[in-house]
Amino acid sequence: MSPRIPAVVPSSRTRASSIKDFKVIKPISKGAFGSVYLAKKITTGDYYAIKVLKKSDMVAKNQVTNVKAERMILMTQTDSEFVVKLFYTFQSKDYLYLVMEYLPGGDCAALVKNLGGLPEDWAKRYIAEVIVGLNHLHGAGIIHRDLKPDNLLIDSKGHLKLTDFGLSRIGLLGRQTQLPTAETPQQHFVGTPDYLAPESILGVGMDAGVDWWALGVIAYEFLYGIPPFHDETPEKVFENILSRKLEWHEDLIEISPEARDFIDRLLVSDSSRRLGVKGAEEVKSHPFLDGVDWDNLLLQPVDFVPQVNDPESTDYFDPR
Repeated sequence: MSPRIPAVVPSSRTRASSIKDFKVIKPISKGAFGSVYLAKKITTGDYYAIKVLKKSDMVAKNQVTNVKAERMILMTQTDSEFVVKLFYTFQSKDYLYLVMEYLPGGDCAALVKNLGGLPEDWAKRYIAEVIVGLNHLHGAGIIHRDLKPDNLLIDSKGHLKLTDFGLSRIGLLGRQTQLPTAETPQQHFVGTPDYLAPESILGVGMDAGVDWWALGVIAYEFLYGIPPFHDETPEKVFENILSRKLEWHEDLIEISPEARDFIDRLLVSDSSRRLGVKGAEEVKSHPFLDGVDWDNLLLQPVDFVPQVNDPESTDYFDPR
């Protein structure tokens, strides 16, 4: 059986106001600024994922603005089928709680880790859904900024949803934002090193292009099983990204010319020449995505449907 998951945002009459309204069952994942737990709403039996953020950590790690952005973004994105829904937010003296839909299929990082890469048609279907999700966000003036397989969750029917907008900013589209320069300590870099665009590392301004770069990294990882610039240390990853050390491993794996060109054009160091600079329609029109039925993605056959017999199972999530 699938977990009971609300189909729509609950009305104000059913709002939760405290963590006491839920039975916390088990942890799902742990991030830098909070943990996520599977929980059941006591009055309805519905299952949710609850992100718990410790206020003292948020203040100490300067995360208050990020969390405000995350709440605002999720609250305004409930109309997108490819973005995780937020149902409730509330706080206690020490914690902030974000109550989101629970997606039992785990994330794409765990999937790729288990399979060692995806067949090209499978990867194409996932990439198409990420593009539609990004198009929703960008259309609302939101840049994700932390796009990676860990933040692509799989729902009960096998479709993807974007989550974790902790590093997003509202209203950044169309203007440049300075990030730390080389003189700034590297722990202040925004995002996960493997998926950072060159302009994010150099601090020369950021726009929606950083998400299209990250999509290129993800597309490569879907097909090869590892991100293209991965290395032993963050410093080496930065060097690989800035020098665009991109290897195709023709002797180990064969991908189509269209897939290679798609990745190659997303991973263009000059953001003004990167695929996506003209918007999502430019990305969608690439030959790699020929044949995608953009208006009916949710009706298309999927390659993996989570088999969840226990509604409280978190088996598809990689413990980390």
